[in-house]
Amino acid sequence: MDKVGMSEDLSFLLYLSPIFINGAYALYLWISKGITSSLPPDVYLAVTESIVIFLAGVLAVCVAVVIDVWVIPRDLRVKKIEENTIRMRNLAFIYFILSLISAWSAVGYSLNPSSIFDIYLKGQYALLYPVFLFGLSFALTPSIKDIFKVPTILFEVIPFALIISSPLLLYILWRSHSSTIVIFSIPLLIFIAGVALFLYSLRKKRGGRDYTEEIDRST
Repeated sequence: MDKVGMSEDLSFLLYLSPIFINGAYALYLWISKGITSSLPPDVYLAVTESIVIFLAGVLAVCVAVVIDVWVIPRDLRVKKIEENTIRMRNLAFIYFILSLISAWSAVGYSLNPSSIFDIYLKGQYALLYPVFLFGLSFALTPSIKDIFKVPTILFEVIPFALIISSPLLLYILWRSHSSTIVIFSIPLLIFIAGVALFLYSLRKKRGGRDYTEEIDRST
């Protein structure tokens, strides 16, 4: 395997490593306490409140970025960084969803959203890490001016902002003792809108990429 191929494989593994680190540490704590049908709350908080786990994830992503910048040949560097900024945003979305599922398990699979988001927000790094990934992905965007273009704002910035803000809004509405319909309906609609825009942006990018490849083949 050539140097570029090995570097790409290592970079890919480093981007995924934060999920494996969190999962492995949670599993270790869970086994040490005795496996139960749901994740113990103290295990969830031990992982999501650990500054060491958070910094390990940050370090892994930073090393992956360094590999992309210094090891990948110059003519492929911009394209590779652009691909990995998209990967970071996808990883942030996956991390956010997995954290919510873990929080749901930590409250015994309760159907009470207030309990889920209460423990989710207590583990601050479960929210801070995807925000870090999202911010870093835009900081590394090859053309920073593209961030302020309407299509980019509509299909990349807004979806993630809606998804992240939905649990925060639910928590705020719950704390403000709003009506049950308002507490659940508004954050849910915002979350669905964010996911819909996110999935549409992936479809739009894939369609544009396929169209470009078809033109290249025809020429």
